[in-house]
Amino acid sequence: MPTARSSSDTAAKLSGSLGRMPMFKHVLLASGAVLAASLTAACGAGPGPGERVDGAARRSGTPASSPRERGGDSARRSPDAADREAFRAWFVLLADAQFYRPTTDVTDCAGLVRHAAREALRPHTTEWLRRMRLPMTRVYPEVVNRPAARDGMVPIFRVSDDGDVRHAEFADAQTIVRDNATRVGRDVAARRPGDLLVFYQPQQDEPYHLMVFVGRSVFEEEGNDWVVYHTGPITEEIDEAAQGEARKVRLGDLMRHPEPRWRPLAVNPRFLGVYRLRLP
Repeated sequence: MPTARSSSDTAAKLSGSLGRMPMFKHVLLASGAVLAASLTAACGAGPGPGERVDGAARRSGTPASSPRERGGDSARRSPDAADREAFRAWFVLLADAQFYRPTTDVTDCAGLVRHAAREALRPHTTEWLRRMRLPMTRVYPEVVNRPAARDGMVPIFRVSDDGDVRHAEFADAQTIVRDNATRVGRDVAARRPGDLLVFYQPQQDEPYHLMVFVGRSVFEEEGNDWVVYHTGPITEEIDEAAQGEARKVRLGDLMRHPEPRWRPLAVNPRFLGVYRLRLP
């Protein structure tokens, strides 16, 4: 397996092309024990700092009826192909950027998905760009038929099939997968940038783990199979190291993970498959 690269290697590369950049504390994963240790934390336990939970947001313990139907708390126009592509471009950029400049609202793998989806749907104004501090400026088309913000929150995820409010800004990992994504299959060859790689590890308190397939990264000169994810809290100790961090790895390396339960392969029963987010 290839030798692991440190975050300082990435920082040096970016600083040459993007101007002065902070040194990144995260490890750019590629192999071995570091990769194995990074995938054992909990995911989807609750909202991160600064995230608000809508009163209608439902945790994963209550199943929703099936099949899913659009609509509910307000009249919503179905997104067209242009909206879906615009959302995907912003979502991938924002998930990928989390590795280089972490934000306080992302504390686990579901928080990474919520952050990227929420910010992809906001108007990307000059003030938004200033506030987000993206390590590289990219301008993509806007999502035109976006859900209207409610009390400062963006109702992104379906959390209920009945009641006045069916969508909320917060959803845990299981709700994101079960109620807000379409299963593509268990063959990663079918993945597209922005798709989720979903694992189920029943021995963990929060068994669902989500990774975002980036593909070709705007922050890297090489590779077209990058994956980014957040480890979630690593221990119960309250210190900076224990809070977990964003990680980035090549899909090819992940498929050779030293622990078979983390390999995104159809023969791995812990790999649920590739899932594609649905726009609200």
